[in-house]
Amino acid sequence: MADAATEARIQEILKAHRRTVTVLSSLITVQDAIGWLPPESIPAVADLTGRSVNGVWGVVTFYTHFRFEPPGKHSLEICWGPSCQLFKSKRLMEMTEQFAGVKFDGTTPDKQYTLRGLECAGACALAPVGKFDGKLVGRLNEERLQKIFSGLNGK
Repeated sequence: MADAATEARIQEILKAHRRTVTVLSSLITVQDAIGWLPPESIPAVADLTGRSVNGVWGVVTFYTHFRFEPPGKHSLEICWGPSCQLFKSKRLMEMTEQFAGVKFDGTTPDKQYTLRGLECAGACALAPVGKFDGKLVGRLNEERLQKIFSGLNGK
């Protein structure tokens, strides 16, 4: 059953977004505002864009960027694209899993951390890279990652 408050918020977000109405831009706008895509967002985007619900689901499931559950307080993302893998991003992913105590594509039970792999952060010249609470950090190494973890523990 749809949550009326969430549905109203989605409508408000989409109404403000009418300038450039595409399925993809509408989905990104909702997720940026709410942090994830609640079930109510799919038919709302379909109505706004004149597409079918199935058409919107096709876009949502094609891109790995979209979340279907509320994220944790902190978002920890490590790129695992080819350039980052050459610079040992797999080891950084293992360290991140050890730090948070959860595997990638998961959220800790206390909702503190959500871990996600980035297919490509688009910053290959800075490989390996990660995004921490939305901030892109390049030239990651084990020492820099430990400093990021220390900063998160203090929040």
